[in-house]
Amino acid sequence: MTTIKDVAKEAGVSISTVSRILNFDDTLSVGDGTRRRVLEVAERLQYKKRTKHTPKASKEIAVVQWHSDKEELNDLYYLQIQYGIENRAATLGTSIERITYESIDKNKMKKFSGIIAVGKFDKTEVTELQSYGLPLIFIGENYLAYGCDCVRSDFETPVMKIVDRFIDRGIDDIGMIAGKEQTTTEKLGVRNPRVATFNSYLKQKGLYNEDFVFQGPFGPDSGYTLMTQAIQKLGKKLPHGFMIGSDSMAVGVLRALQHNKIDVPDRVSLISFNDVAIAKYTSPALTTVHVHTELMGERAIEMLDQRMKEPKKIPELTVIATELMERESSL
Repeated sequence: MTTIKDVAKEAGVSISTVSRILNFDDTLSVGDGTRRRVLEVAERLQYKKRTKHTPKASKEIAVVQWHSDKEELNDLYYLQIQYGIENRAATLGTSIERITYESIDKNKMKKFSGIIAVGKFDKTEVTELQSYGLPLIFIGENYLAYGCDCVRSDFETPVMKIVDRFIDRGIDDIGMIAGKEQTTTEKLGVRNPRVATFNSYLKQKGLYNEDFVFQGPFGPDSGYTLMTQAIQKLGKKLPHGFMIGSDSMAVGVLRALQHNKIDVPDRVSLISFNDVAIAKYTSPALTTVHVHTELMGERAIEMLDQRMKEPKKIPELTVIATELMERESSL
């Protein structure tokens, strides 16, 4: 496994700086450029596939992100997808330009051969992206209703498996710390499949308790705040098992539990989502659902390449499975 020392050497910073960045230490005074470099190196070093042949780029595509670069550093899920896009694009002789939705220059869009849109987009945004008349692929949600190819991850199956796993280990009081998102333009709430599946599956089993569900923005600060609220609100009734919406949220959740001297995993077992690089470096290391984000990025490039060759083909939705990575934060 890649070590913090490996990351530090590659990023050109100290081991302690890497450790503090990977644990989202907000007392560390470091620029966003350094923070991004460390996080990108950590992701790249854990990524198994390597580009062996990189033909000269013959076309350029726009990768439209719904998050700003700063927001992306707090939700590394999208950073991982980006790496998969870049890796596969290079093998196909394609260069990419990353832009945020809000920074799109309509006059410059005609230079691109296609668009990959990463994130959660509302009708207004989808319509605008389609107006450029370029092959268009979405990563993150199902956009077949708009006649667009799309790639998403299966979040429903792992939620049910995690619930069953907790129950098998004698934990039937199960809580959730979940992320809540909204679109950029219409400010519409985005359906969270993890929360929806969690609620419905626990109701089926007669174990659902709405007081055990806490939602807020994705990111470590939100994770800390939400778990602190849970501790204060529930006291001794704090669930023994928690599902956390993302690894970055789980970093804050761990910090809140440690500040309150609540043992993980003996008192509270945690299982999070995404399996970004930081999951291996927390203490305890996170049990987490590995979302094949790099594969999502790769598949999107391949689908875009196919769409360029066959403009009239029937739109496709690709759903990619996940797997649970067993570590130290859960029984």
